[in-house]
Amino acid sequence: MAAAAAAGVLLCSAWYYTILAGFFTLYCPVTYLMFFNHKLYRKFVDLLFALWELYPVALFQCCYKTRLHHFGDYVNPDENTIIILNHRSRVDWNYVWIALYHATQNPTKEKCSCKETRNVDGTESKSALFDIGGKSKIKFVLKDELKVVPGLGWIMQLNYFLYVKRAWSEDQLSLSQFADYYTRLRRSCRLVLFPEGTDLSDENRRRSDKFAEAKKLPRYEYVLHPRTTGWAALTSQLRPRLRSVYDVTVAYDHPAQTEASLLQGKIPGHVYFHFKRYSIDELPNEEASLRSWLEERWREKESSLRKFHYDGTFIDPSNKSPVERAPREMLTAKIGFMFWTIIDLLFAYGMLYSVAFRFWVLYHCFLFVFVTWYFGGFHNIQYKLLEKLKAN
Repeated sequence: MAAAAAAGVLLCSAWYYTILAGFFTLYCPVTYLMFFNHKLYRKFVDLLFALWELYPVALFQCCYKTRLHHFGDYVNPDENTIIILNHRSRVDWNYVWIALYHATQNPTKEKCSCKETRNVDGTESKSALFDIGGKSKIKFVLKDELKVVPGLGWIMQLNYFLYVKRAWSEDQLSLSQFADYYTRLRRSCRLVLFPEGTDLSDENRRRSDKFAEAKKLPRYEYVLHPRTTGWAALTSQLRPRLRSVYDVTVAYDHPAQTEASLLQGKIPGHVYFHFKRYSIDELPNEEASLRSWLEERWREKESSLRKFHYDGTFIDPSNKSPVERAPREMLTAKIGFMFWTIIDLLFAYGMLYSVAFRFWVLYHCFLFVFVTWYFGGFHNIQYKLLEKLKAN
């Protein structure tokens, strides 16, 4: 028990320390670029986050031996898409990077003996090391309160994630600005959304059951009833540039329900993701029909998870027995881990031996607290700057 707890504390400490090190060492200098060349700034921060996504992949899989099982469809990292998932635990999003690292391995490419990748037609393809994350960068839909978390929330502000308050009058504006921002910059993204809005805890399941009883809907055991209003509005707003929607089902051998569970060393040994791709043309156009479409996916997800917990296999709408895909090689993730380890050491050196660097850290703590309090976050400043540039 003590060894498991120590392992959990070490994992969470390494994870959070690397976020802080990356924020103060790399993100803070890049922040000022947004005022001079916004498009270049956007490319830099997206690249930094794509690099950081490699760190938890190596941390969980190489250091803690978590095994990722990928079933279903390949995920095109260059597609403008929405990825919808059931929210099994509060730390699901930490495993999304691991899942997408493996799910974005193109099945039409094969390894040759020289370790380069080639397409099936024989033409050379980019090495995974130089194709980090694809063209469509990962963005999350997050609870608004997360933006105040030091380091983590500040990085997500700079990466312009979509923060929601669960008040439609305010969230509607945030959603509209988010869609407008990436449309104006002509930047594509893979937007990760948990439509349930919260994790599958006992209390949240009871609330979902009460909602189901009031609406005369079936009770679910493995998922919560999804919130469909935001999903429908988001899809409608982004639809002109969307190529697809991925419906993802998540399961664990033993889930870490909360961050405290990870600290206690309750780290899943096996994580299971099933991906199902839907072309945007397969989705209805009307928002009411989009809400019904999502509800149907969640009914399927409940059945699929019931089957998974019974015999270890998912239900695929187009394939009764989806086959587990081969995992991607870990070389790229390991190189990313080494890169961030060097950043960790540089940050430690600066904090120990440089008064100027300690002042740099203190100054940016005050700056981000002030901007978050007064302006609502750097994502709002980015939108206003882009509006001003377009007006000129």
